[in-house]
Amino acid sequence: MADAARSSVRRAQRVLRLSLGITAALLLFGARASARGASWLALPFENKTRQADYHWMGEACALLLSELLVRAGESVVSPDDRRALYEQLRLPTGLVVTRASALVVAERLGAERLLVGTYQVTGPRGQERVAIAARVIHVAEARMLTNELTLGAPLRDLPALLATLVGEVLGDRLSPSARQAVAQMATALPTSALEYYTKAWMAADPQVAIPLLRRAERAAGRRAAEYAPLLLELGRAYVRQGQCADALPYLHRLTSDASVDKEAQFYLGVCALQQGDWTRAVDIYRALARVWPLAEVYNNLAVAELRLGQTAAAAADFSQALGRSGPDPDIRFNYGYALWKLGEFESAAGQFRQVVRQRTADAEAHYLLAKSLQRLGRAEEAQGALTIARRSLPAFAEWENMADPPIAPRLKLQIARPQARGAIGLASRALAMSPAEAVRQAEALLEAGREEEALGLVESVLRTAPDQADAHLLKARLYFRRGSWREAADAAQAAAFWNPRLISAHLLLARIYLAVGERERARLSVERALALDPNDAEARELAQELAMSSRKP
Repeated sequence: MADAARSSVRRAQRVLRLSLGITAALLLFGARASARGASWLALPFENKTRQADYHWMGEACALLLSELLVRAGESVVSPDDRRALYEQLRLPTGLVVTRASALVVAERLGAERLLVGTYQVTGPRGQERVAIAARVIHVAEARMLTNELTLGAPLRDLPALLATLVGEVLGDRLSPSARQAVAQMATALPTSALEYYTKAWMAADPQVAIPLLRRAERAAGRRAAEYAPLLLELGRAYVRQGQCADALPYLHRLTSDASVDKEAQFYLGVCALQQGDWTRAVDIYRALARVWPLAEVYNNLAVAELRLGQTAAAAADFSQALGRSGPDPDIRFNYGYALWKLGEFESAAGQFRQVVRQRTADAEAHYLLAKSLQRLGRAEEAQGALTIARRSLPAFAEWENMADPPIAPRLKLQIARPQARGAIGLASRALAMSPAEAVRQAEALLEAGREEEALGLVESVLRTAPDQADAHLLKARLYFRRGSWREAADAAQAAAFWNPRLISAHLLLARIYLAVGERERARLSVERALALDPNDAEARELAQELAMSSRKP
């Protein structure tokens, strides 16, 4: 197992050396996404024409190819997940990255196969032709799976050309029914509609996006109903603008489309909340939480429950949301508010303290912190928070005359893409502190029962500091708790490799060996620990246990 530990370390060092040549921001993105189901990632194609009028086509290729692959029955990283990663890395939407960086992006998003390419437009305006060259790359092995695929067609037939490309890429894997579904979607969207849709998708402002989406809808005509991404984009753009009456017709048309049904339900719930239909919102989000247990879903469910006076249920669901969101100050505020309404002032004060540490200008959090402290009899401590609230809260004087101020719980209007969210949080935490501090933070997460976050943070540390023995040891403890003996042993061996005097690593190895019945190896590990400290209580206890068991017949 020592050889396994050294091999593990050598692999980590090779990864670090390879990473030096890749875009720095991508290297800092952090832990790989936990959802490994997505096999394909389509990235924006490179514009070889170099004319700005055709830049939209690169992103259009990625968007439509992603949807066509889904229609073909393939598992695909969604463009929204890719956009979330790009936003966190502050990369422009539609950016064509280098091949090395593309592989890092694909790995972070859990893709196994990467689809990249170039395009070139020739011919006079109105008679353009487009030539596409595409490549499929195996992400883990960084090698091409196909020869370069080259296709060409009139620009007006771009969707059909991309459907043909999907057929070439998938070959025999594409069943006749899937081939028909791909062709049907391609013919539903004329190139002009694809252009407007793509430009809208790339726009950050819904006020810019909505007119473009409407133009895409008009260009597609009756066939627009067959292109679910267009309907979803229209629905959520209207929701973000607070125009639920305009959003609802699009969202209701999506509830039978499995590829976007859950997200459509999420926005239908937002509209129910905005329209004051609390019971309907509870029904939507309670059903959605069973199949899509995201932080935003639980948060909005709890907001609706709070509005209905179901405060204990709301507190429980805000707690669920907080456990899935990481340090989201709005969800934490909501949880503190529910605890405050339940009269659990000590716990509420703890939540509000964390909110104001993250967001010092949050006047409502300062106000409720002050009120919680007052109810706990800590008037002097409350005064500081009350002073800040008085300075920043317009309704301060009015609220002071109320037993229960009309504070609005904070709603989530959109999904923070789950694949990118966890990894970014872990990376930012690991980068913001020293490796030792990050390990202490991971230990606190483990004690709080948040094992996945703890493991992700530890792995983020080990990417940049593979010689951090305490990080290897904590990783071993995590796997030991799960009963993953081989992984636990490898990590404990790595901890002992980097710090041979780390008694706790030898003792954990002894317990792992005992768990799998390897008593002689357990005895050797205990002897190493006793050689380092003959008076160590745990080592002496384990030695006695081994001695007694060896004397039994």
